[in-house]
Amino acid sequence: MDRIRLEPFRIVGATTPFHRMRLVATLLLVAMAVAWAALIAVRPHYPAYAVQFGYARAFFEAAMVGGLADWFAVTALFRHPLGLPIPHTAIIPSNKDRIGDSLALFLKDNFLTPAVVARRLEAFDLAGTLGRWLAAPPAAGDLKAGRLRKALSQLLLQFADALDGPTIAQLIAVTVTDRLRDRPVAPLLARFLRPLVDAGRHEPLVEALLAAAMNVVDARQDDIHAAVAARAPKYMPGFVDRGYAKAFIDGVQDHLFAMTEEAAELQRRDKNQIVHAFRERMAALEGTTAALPEPPPPPLPLGREHPDRVAITAWLHSLAADLEDPSSTAASEVEASKLELLDSPATAAMFESLWATLKAMLAEMVEAPPGQGRGRIALAAGEVIAGNAALADAINTLARRTAVSVVGSYGDAIVRLVSDTVRGWDASTVTDKLETAVGRDLQYIRINGTVIGGLVGLAIHAAGAAV
Repeated sequence: MDRIRLEPFRIVGATTPFHRMRLVATLLLVAMAVAWAALIAVRPHYPAYAVQFGYARAFFEAAMVGGLADWFAVTALFRHPLGLPIPHTAIIPSNKDRIGDSLALFLKDNFLTPAVVARRLEAFDLAGTLGRWLAAPPAAGDLKAGRLRKALSQLLLQFADALDGPTIAQLIAVTVTDRLRDRPVAPLLARFLRPLVDAGRHEPLVEALLAAAMNVVDARQDDIHAAVAARAPKYMPGFVDRGYAKAFIDGVQDHLFAMTEEAAELQRRDKNQIVHAFRERMAALEGTTAALPEPPPPPLPLGREHPDRVAITAWLHSLAADLEDPSSTAASEVEASKLELLDSPATAAMFESLWATLKAMLAEMVEAPPGQGRGRIALAAGEVIAGNAALADAINTLARRTAVSVVGSYGDAIVRLVSDTVRGWDASTVTDKLETAVGRDLQYIRINGTVIGGLVGLAIHAAGAAV
C-alpha cells in the first residue's frame, strides 16, 4: 500500500521525506495560483456570483502571498531565492563558521562542563543497570529485551573491533606507564612490605624458598661432585672427592633444614622426650646418695628462631625502611628498575597482548549463554554487583568521577573538534545536512503559510465588506 502511495513521488524524483513534503508545499502554492487565474478568467462570465468570486479571489490572493512569503523565508535560510544575491539570504552557508562556533559553545555550556555532567549523572545508576543486564538475561518470550541485549552486545563488540588494537594498546601502555613514571614506586612497596613482615606473612614464602633450595641441592648432587672433583688436586683419590662433596651437600642440606619449621617441630618433640626422661631419672634417684644427673642442654634455635631466619626478617624490616627513604640506595635501584621495565619492549608487547585477551574475553562473555562458558562469569559478576550496595556505590562514584574528569580534561578539545569539523565542511555540505534534517518540518511552514494566509485574506475581505 505504501509503495502504491509513494509511486507518484518516485516518478518525479521525490524519494526522501523532505523532497516529498517540499513537492506538496510547492504544488499547493501552484494550485492557489491556478485557482486564482481560473477565477479571474471565468469571473466576467458569471456576474451574478460577483460577491462569492470576491471572497474566493481574496482567499487565493492572500494564500499566494502567504505561500510565497514563507517560501522566500524558508529558502533564504539555505540559499539565495531564485539565485538572486538578495541581502540577508543564504543565511546558513554565509554564517557556517559562526554556527559551528555557536553550536560548540552550546555543547560546552550545557553538556560539557564538569558541574553539568556531575549533576546529570547524580541520579544515574550505572552499577544497577550493568548488574541487571549481566545477571538477569531476558526471558525466552521477552523479544524486546532480547533484541535490546543482542543489539547492545553487538554494538559493544563492533565498538571494540572498530578500535585499532596497537593504538589502544599503546594508549593503555602510555596512560599506565606515564602515571608510574611520575609516581615513586619504592614508598608503595615499603607500605606493602612493612605490614606483611610485621604480621609474619612472609614466613610461608621463606619456607617455600627453603624447600625449593633443598630440592635444587638434592637434584644437583652429581654436578656438585663434578665441581669438587674438577677443583681437587689430581693426586687426590676419587673417594676423597666424593667424601668432600657429600660432606658439603649434607652440611648445606642440614643448614637449610635447620631453618625450616619442620626442624623446629622435630626439636620440640625430641625436647619433650628428653625432659620426660630427665624427670623420670630425677624421680628414680630421689632419696638416694647418687649424684644427680646434669640437666639437658638448651636446644639450638631452629625454624623461625634460627639466626639466619631472624636475619632475613631483620633484613626485610631494614629494606622497608630504606624504601621509604627516597635518598637510599634501595629506593634509587627500585626506581631505576621501574624505568627500565617501563621502557622494555616486553612491556609494550604485554599491553598489546592484554588488549587482545580482553577483547576475546569480551566477545565470548557477551555471546555465551548465561550458564555456559564465560557467560557464567558475566552472570556471577552481575549478581555480585546487584547484591553488593557498597560495590555498586563505588562503581557509580568511579563512573561519575571518570566522566567529570574526562569532561574537565577533554571538554575544550571536544568543543574544538565540533567547531573545526563544521568549519571544515563545505557550505553546500552544511546546507544539505541541515536541510535534510529539518527541511521536512520547514515545508509545513510553507503549507501553513499558504492556508493561514488565505484564511486571513478571507477574514479581511469579509471585514471590509461588512463595513
